[in-house]
Amino acid sequence: MKYPFIFLLTALVFTQLTGCSSINHNAKLQYQPSTESPALSSLDHWKLNAKLGIRSAEKAQSISLIWQQLGTNYSIKLQGPMGFGSATIDGNQQQATIQQGSKNMTGAPDHLSAELLGVPLSIEAMNWWVKGLASPNHSKAANIVIQENGQLSRFEQNGWQLQFSGYSKNGPYLLPKKISGRRGELSFKLVINQWDFPVKDVSPK
Repeated sequence: MKYPFIFLLTALVFTQLTGCSSINHNAKLQYQPSTESPALSSLDHWKLNAKLGIRSAEKAQSISLIWQQLGTNYSIKLQGPMGFGSATIDGNQQQATIQQGSKNMTGAPDHLSAELLGVPLSIEAMNWWVKGLASPNHSKAANIVIQENGQLSRFEQNGWQLQFSGYSKNGPYLLPKKISGRRGELSFKLVINQWDFPVKDVSPK
């Protein structure tokens, strides 16, 4: 009788060790953009062309956008369906101005973008998400999942459950092509068609 008991005990110990190994393996999959992607986290001079799909309980819309980031300043041109028309958002982290037809609004960037799009999408957070990084200026990212190849797959931040896919080389950077987010009944999908990295103007002022 002692041999079956020893066999059972051995199997139990092996199972416990296997479980610990899996937990330790997952624990290593920590997302650390400041050390893993220093060049990417400091990238602040770029331009992208993308399609933004937004869905709420009331409606769904598709908007084309061209986003140019110059340091902390940005200019985002949007072209949407009938009823939305075209709009431009110019600003920085503190203040933005929206021009839409004859309307001109100035205020906090996140408040204005939510009013324009009907979805609480933070421009400051999206500035990081498009690069496949969590925003350091919002709540700490949670439930981070890293693929076996080291690419970020998903995380939660600022109330959004985010997924990243379609990574490809753009200039010297490996960037996601598609970013999807869900927040209750709200969802968005950003598909990036083109990246450009203009040469910085370093001439003396």
